[in-house]
Amino acid sequence: MREWIDITRTLSNSMIHWPGDPPFNWERVSDITGPGTCNLSQISTGVHIGTHIDAPLHFIPDGMDIVELPLSQLCGPAMVVDIPAARDMTIEDLESADIERGERVLFRTANQALWDKPDFDESFYGISGEAAMWLVDHEVPLVGVDYLSVDGYNQSTRPAHYALLGNGVIIIESLDLSQVRPGRYELVALPLKIAGSEASPARVIIRKMRRRPLRIVREAITGVEGQGRGTLVTEGLGKS
Repeated sequence: MREWIDITRTLSNSMIHWPGDPPFNWERVSDITGPGTCNLSQISTGVHIGTHIDAPLHFIPDGMDIVELPLSQLCGPAMVVDIPAARDMTIEDLESADIERGERVLFRTANQALWDKPDFDESFYGISGEAAMWLVDHEVPLVGVDYLSVDGYNQSTRPAHYALLGNGVIIIESLDLSQVRPGRYELVALPLKIAGSEASPARVIIRKMRRRPLRIVREAITGVEGQGRGTLVTEGLGKS
């Protein structure tokens, strides 16, 4: 049985957030004190907190809001790609990653180590504008990263956001891919249905793709004794 893997970061009052954004705050407002009473909590937060999804409206005037995102684009096959280089992502990284045209891509990067720090780290790595356009040109419908933004902190013009969101590519940020190996998975990414919002926290899960059936064809070749041999042909083996 293929197990679902939760790649969502747990929300807590100590969760790091983008400088200047509203932090996440949870508090219990009433407790169980006897029969007929209950626990009751409330939260206050910005929508770009923890694992969250950016809709085009985040940077594109009149772009789709979070409610309008197609579920068919949010869910489906996805490729987890390991980019270990300690720098912004480049076209060369993508060209060597075996990304298929039209495939959702989740990037596991050197940023993963930054989650061990208690505070936001401005030195995190992003996706270069050129690499973002490569993803657009290859019709990638969804891009996920493992820190707070697809753009580096000092990329004030936000080239990756504009390239991706401006071409209808959905962005997922702050994924937890620490326990995930590179490969192909089924993805389910569901944001809260917040009317008019440019983003939303989300629960994101994946599970390993099924292998396509292996078809084995054995062709018997007859000939002079000692020269005949069987040829084994394998077809339809999916990538793991």
